[in-house]
Amino acid sequence: MKLDPRLLVYGLCIALFLPSATALAQMSGITGQGCTDMQMLRNECGQPQKKKQKESEQPKQPSQYPNATRPEPKDTTVSDKEAKAINEGLNAANSGDAATAQKDLQPIADNDSNAYARAMALRGLAQLKYNSGDTKGAISLQKQAVDLNSLPNDDYFPALFALAQMYMADEDYQNALASADQWLQQSGKQSADLYALKGNALYRLEKYPDAVAAIQKAKSLSDQPKPDWDQILIASYFAMDKYDDAAKVAEVALAKDPNNAKLLLTVAQSYMNAQQYDKALPLLERARASGQITDEGTYLNLARVYYNLAVDGKDQNANALKAAQVVEDGMSKGIIKPTSANYKLLGDAYHLAGDDAKANAAYDKGGLPHLAETHKTRKKK
Repeated sequence: MKLDPRLLVYGLCIALFLPSATALAQMSGITGQGCTDMQMLRNECGQPQKKKQKESEQPKQPSQYPNATRPEPKDTTVSDKEAKAINEGLNAANSGDAATAQKDLQPIADNDSNAYARAMALRGLAQLKYNSGDTKGAISLQKQAVDLNSLPNDDYFPALFALAQMYMADEDYQNALASADQWLQQSGKQSADLYALKGNALYRLEKYPDAVAAIQKAKSLSDQPKPDWDQILIASYFAMDKYDDAAKVAEVALAKDPNNAKLLLTVAQSYMNAQQYDKALPLLERARASGQITDEGTYLNLARVYYNLAVDGKDQNANALKAAQVVEDGMSKGIIKPTSANYKLLGDAYHLAGDDAKANAAYDKGGLPHLAETHKTRKKK
């Protein structure tokens, strides 16, 4: 079971790029009292003060990372001119005005001697690159912002998380994993989304037991685990041939979302791989009855399960007839192609069910020879 390479970039969004409310307040020389993040971003909390307040006079906001091992940078101040340009540039980036954002932020990113101001500008420019589809360009700028090591923790760790997401989007799973591990080692914090990202990267790198452990950790940290996390968990179990474990996860997910055709078929496929046909058949028939089986492979698998049960002597006539009926149903819907191999399966099923007339009719359609007078038991498909 393979996943879409772009699966789970975990909502890469503005919130991960833009500075914290505290940082914006410090830039603008405002206290932030009674202001939302977006009001601060849009400079709707009053005009920047001409005279910069002393840091000790500003209300100190509690850090979101109180247990971080990374020391806070000593100087995160900017001039009024820098603050105005950065605020306006980030606001423009947020509103989709790339030209204005570029005009305000690029000079600071290129020439400013203030490492904090440069990092803030680089984050905004990285956002522009990402939004335009230039993921590699976004990674380059975002990495520069992180590597300057000048952002306060409340901005540094979201920036590092965003960098990991960008690497995932670019299918650079090794660097995504390294960024995720760096976040976990330095932040002093646990994050379900971060562990899920790590599990996704580990799955892509074919480190399946580690991927399972990371996803299980993510689920333990969240009251509302995302359905995509179970997809990684199931796919990892499939890759390790642990079909029973895959089925258990899929069953729980299916109980929460009983109309999810993909989950239904995943559970059925898990049972088929584990050769637990008695459990797979009712699920596959449920999916067929509701029109959820739309691919030839699943239709043929269902027919073959019935056929093999018949060959094993389990309700031979009834199961062989069901196999033939599934093939006929799939062909009538245009899902099963009228190939020689498929007509042979149909003919063999009818023959095993004792209806040689229909068997020969199927062989005729497939350009196959008729049954010999002496019938031999056919091997499993």
